[in-house]
Order: sequence, then structure tokens, then C-alpha cells
Amino acid sequence: MKPGYVKGKHYTEYYNEVLDLKKTGKHYMAILLLLQLVDATEAESRADNIGVAPWYYEQLAIVYRKLNDYENEVHILERFSKQSHSPGSATQKLLDRLNKLR
Repeated sequence: MKPGYVKGKHYTEYYNEVLDLKKTGKHYMAILLLLQLVDATEAESRADNIGVAPWYYEQLAIVYRKLNDYENEVHILERFSKQSHSPGSATQKLLDRLNKLR
């Protein structure tokens, strides 16, 4: 499968599904999907030499916080911090969040 794809669809096509899972309280299903999407954005980043999409890491951090799973919240933000980033406020927001948690 091409980098950036999950189950035949580009990771960006899962935006509404992620929001629906969160909205309906299906947090564990959201986590499983988001972990696959994070893998996809990282694969695309490596293949195309671009920054990762921060939204997927942010959504994972939000779900982990909602579940009081601070260890995994820190872990996903640390994982994000080790990736190539595109410039923008979302990147800085996530890095600031990680620094506050540490």
C-alpha cells in the first residue's frame, strides 16, 4: 500500500470518522484508528520528505486526556516531537502541550 494510506484510503479521508467516534464516546475505537492514521502520516512524511500532519497526534492526545491516560498522552506527544514538522501554530501548540505535561 502507498505511504499515507489506511485500508485503501488516504489518512485525510478519515477526518469525519475520527470526529464521529469521539462524539459518540467510542474512544477506544478512535484510538485504534488514530494510531493507524499516525503511522500513515509518518510513512508519507518519510516517503515524500514532508512534515507530519499534527491533527492526528492532537486528537490522540485529547482522547488520552479524556480517559485520564496521561502516560499515553505524553507518549504520543513525544512521538510527535521526534517527527519532521511543517511550520505552523498547530506544531507549536502540541510541543507546548508536551512541555507542560513534563
